[in-house]
Order: sequence, then structure tokens, then C-alpha cells
Amino acid sequence: MLLSWIWALIALSLSLDPVSGAYQQRPFIRPPIPHLDVEVPPSLASTTEGSNITALRNLQVHHPPIVPKGGKACQVLLLQHAFAFSYYDPSIVDYSPPLECGEPGSWAAVVLNLTVTVNGTQFDRLGSISLDHVEIWRTSTAEPTKTGIIWTAFKDVTRFMSLLAKNGTLMFDEGNIINDRYTGIFDTTLSATFYAPTPDFLAPASADVVIPLSTLSKTQSQLFIYPGETETNVTFPINAVEAYVEVLASGAGEEEFWYTNTPDSFVPYFDPDAGLIGKGPFREVQLLIDGKLAGVVYPFPVIFTGGANPLLWRPLASLRAFDVPSFWIDVTPFLPLLTDSQPHSFSFTVLGQGIGSPSVNNNWALTGSIHIRVDETLPKTRTTGKILSYYAPPTSVVSTAGHVASDNSTVSTLVNARRLLSISSRIETGSGMKVVDFTQELSFSNRQEYAEGGGVEKVIQTTEATTTSTHAGQLTLSDISFFPLTISTNYSSYPSSFSASIGPYSYDRSLLPPLITGGVGSTTKSSQSGDAVLVRSGDGKSYTGVSETEERYEYRNERGDTFVQVVRAGNSTIISDVSSGTLAERSAQMVDQQSGEGILINKKSCHVVYAFALGQFATES
Repeated sequence: MLLSWIWALIALSLSLDPVSGAYQQRPFIRPPIPHLDVEVPPSLASTTEGSNITALRNLQVHHPPIVPKGGKACQVLLLQHAFAFSYYDPSIVDYSPPLECGEPGSWAAVVLNLTVTVNGTQFDRLGSISLDHVEIWRTSTAEPTKTGIIWTAFKDVTRFMSLLAKNGTLMFDEGNIINDRYTGIFDTTLSATFYAPTPDFLAPASADVVIPLSTLSKTQSQLFIYPGETETNVTFPINAVEAYVEVLASGAGEEEFWYTNTPDSFVPYFDPDAGLIGKGPFREVQLLIDGKLAGVVYPFPVIFTGGANPLLWRPLASLRAFDVPSFWIDVTPFLPLLTDSQPHSFSFTVLGQGIGSPSVNNNWALTGSIHIRVDETLPKTRTTGKILSYYAPPTSVVSTAGHVASDNSTVSTLVNARRLLSISSRIETGSGMKVVDFTQELSFSNRQEYAEGGGVEKVIQTTEATTTSTHAGQLTLSDISFFPLTISTNYSSYPSSFSASIGPYSYDRSLLPPLITGGVGSTTKSSQSGDAVLVRSGDGKSYTGVSETEERYEYRNERGDTFVQVVRAGNSTIISDVSSGTLAERSAQMVDQQSGEGILINKKSCHVVYAFALGQFATES
């Protein structure tokens, strides 16, 4: 009874103006009133020094960085920038490695720290950080409140050691617009911490060369935008003996929520005013070398913080919204063709289900980086060999089916896809001969159920993938992932009311990254579920609503590190946050340092306790 009374008191205020055409999405996933202005519960408050402004602290659940304990660490400020009118205007600064923590390139770990504050009204924005044209972190923003929000995220970038060890150019690209309606400016601080090795935490292996697959622009974004040009010409070292491509891909515009798109053959059953986007929900990102398929990615369905219902993601961010995951493809089997001192074409394409070409909508943001190990034998000997077997069909096997009620009252669709890829080569180097086997097996299923002319929709999707590579019988890359997604929305009474629910929504992945990158094998299991409801007030100027989101995060690695965190949030408040495992104390210390006195931390049990505070939401007339 008391809880029901509390929920009834909560009020939200949203801008009722339509979303600008450049960003408008159909109501299912992005309502045209996504901007929520709230006063921050004191349990999550963070006050900037010298200011009386209280900011809501947002968070994304993640294990703390794996770094040495007790050794020397050097923190370097890399960049401070306010992203306001920032489309086609990235922040570009010079980068120099520190000298205080040992010889550049000898570090045990390098971790980036990104802290952002913003207040006002603004969309979530995609961010990209690159070093010498290599994208090292793809992120996005939280949607702000009038009184402001703040968040901090960390990224282990140790695998880019060969870039970090020398002077270079750092670019932070985050397009943003400021006008009378959208007032949020993202005040951004980016720093890096360099950790010296210790006796029990040595410097890891790292690639000798890292080559960008990007626009290579000196002044503009490094992101390829597909449909569009995605080609990079690359000349390999003649003595390359291993090579892996790290791929980053995320949808934007009509492809931001690609997993909710309707198969073309069923779009005519809906009124155009329903706003359904076609070309189906299946997407395959392909890497091509000289026009030949080298590997694929079935992307993870990131829901950015304005998706479905912004209340779901405040203050608990959606899975991987602050750290879009990358995927690995072993291109070592192609080395006999690539080490001839000639430029070779590396390009990306994205396949969907649309009729005609391109088969996807606008657009996809794509980059990659090639991590290469060279043979140390002197004099340098060109790597040669032969591709022994090649099985890589040009497309996945995709099937589409569905059912339409006789009166069109309900529509259901089912899309299934499956992909097998296998490439084997004999590689002859200055150090000897080896056989390399690279295989991928992927599957995808997406069921969509519509009612009320598309105003009610449910998506049930699963994506499974196994990628492995062996060199001379030794496992050098293993990636086993399972990404289930269930999301429902009800906009049948919009704008009077609308609701969204999610769960299970999971990122389950066991990853052994390429050994030449020094990565540690690990397993991550994170899952979210939640509900959000908004009801329009009588005067039409505000909404009342409730929300609740819960996440369980589990992590372990081959070093023996473990971390479990369970967080429950509701109405812009963290209700409970409990962590355990060998990394829990380090995580609690990081939270304590970032959050100030608004959070009580019991170090003994590593139980982070938040006072439950009622979200008092401002009304904008």
C-alpha cells in the first residue's frame, strides 16, 4: 500500500515538441517526447566543487579494470572539452606517452577514464575516441536532466600498446547540437592511467603493429558510414606472421534499433502512420579483403539510453551503452596474399533483409584495426604459404515467415539466420611452417508480435556465435557469445500513455582475445530486466510514471579474479547495490572516490547502501 502511494506521487515532465526529423524514430523504440527533467534524489547526488548544482550520478555496471596492485601508476590528463555544436568538429589534441612509469611501451596496463557532466535537454549521442586514426573506444552518452547528470566509465586499452608508446594524435568525436530546445552540453574529461609492471603482474604481449581501418581523416570523424565508402588500402609488413582485425559496428538513424525493424514483405499490412521501419531485423557485418569475404560479425543489440523508454536507463545505463563491444576476426590465413609489399583493400559491408541494394537503411558506423605480429628472424623473410581450404558463402542462410490475422488485428513475423565460415592456410615464415584454421558458426532468431496496428509490439531475439582460431594446433582466439533480447512496448494509447518492458536482455560472452594482444581469457554474464510506464496529466504538460530496472553482472577471468554485482534501480534512484568477489573491494573504493559522501559503503561486506529517495520531478509548463 505504501509503495503504491509512493509511486503515485512521482511526476515527470517531458518536452511535448516533436523530435527533429534527423533523429525521429517510430514510437516503438524512441517516443517523440524522450526528454525527462528530474530533480535528483540526494542518495545519488554529486555536487561539483564551487557549485551548488546537484547532478544525478549515472552508472554502467562493470568489473573494475584488471591492473597491478601496489605498483607505480601515472595518471595523465589527455583531454578536456565541451561538446556543444560539435558535429563535424571533433576535439583533436596531441598525445605524448608519460616517462614517469618506465620506458614507454613497457607498462603492465593502460586504462582510460572518461567523466562527463551535462545538464538541460539533450539526446543520447554516439562518441568515438581514436589514436592515430585507430578507434580505441566507442561510447555513448546518458540523457541529461535539468539539474544535471554525471557519469564515469573506464576502458582497458592495453592492447594498443604500440600506439600508446609513441607520440600521436588523439581525437574525440561526439556530434552534438545546441539550440533553444536541446541545451545539453557534454563537459568531458578524458584521462589515462599507466601502470608499471610488478613481480606478480608482468607486462603483457602486444601487437608489433596496429593499422587503422577508418576514414584516416586528419580533421573529421574516423567512422565509416555505411551505406557509403568503407575501404582502406593497407600494405602489410613482409614478415607478418599473425594478424587479427578488431571490428566495431553500431547502427544509427533508421538502423539504431535494427533488431526491431519489420521484414519488407509485412510492412504493407500496417498503416504508414505506424512509423514502422522496414528491411527486417537481421544484420551481418562483413569484412572483405580484396573483395573476398574474410569473416563476419552478428552485432550485439545495444539499446542506447534514449531507447524504448528513457526511464528504464536512469540512473542505470543499458548494457554496453558506455562501451560498445568489439569483435575479432583472424585474417592470418590471408597472409600469403598480403605480404607482397603491395596495397590491399580492406572494406566493410552490412547485409540486411531489404529488397534491393543496399539491403539496410541509413546508417551504420564502422571501423576496424589490424593487430599484427612480425617474425623476428633476421634478415627479414617474407611470409608465404597457401590457402588450403576456403568456405565462406557470400551471405548467411536467412528465412522469413509470418502470420497475419484475417482482420489484420495481429501480425507476427519470424526471421532465422545461420552462418558457417571456415578458412585454413599453410603459413611459411622465417621461423618455420604452421597451419592456421579459422572458423565461425553463428545463428540468429527474431520473432516479432504486433497488435493495435503496430502500436503494441514485442520482440524476442537470440544471437549466438562461436569464433575460434588455432595456429599449429594452439588455440589463439576463442569467442563464444549468447545475446538474448526480449523487449515490449505499448503505444496503443499514445500520447495519453505508453509503457515499455525489457528482459531478459543479456550480454553473455566467453572471450579469449588474440594471444598477441595480451588479453586475458574471461567470461562475462550480464542481464537486465525492467519496466517503465508513463501517463499524461490532465493539462497535457507533464507525465506521471514509474520505472524499475535490475541488473545482475558476473565476471571471472583466468587469473582467478571474480566479480558479482546486483543493482536494482527505480525512478532515478539506486534502491540496492550489492557486490562480491575478489574485485569487489576495489570496485567499492572506486565508487567511494567518485561519489563523495552521498553513498555509504560498508567495506567489510562490500555492500553499497543507498538511502531510498523519492524522485521529485520538475514540471515544465
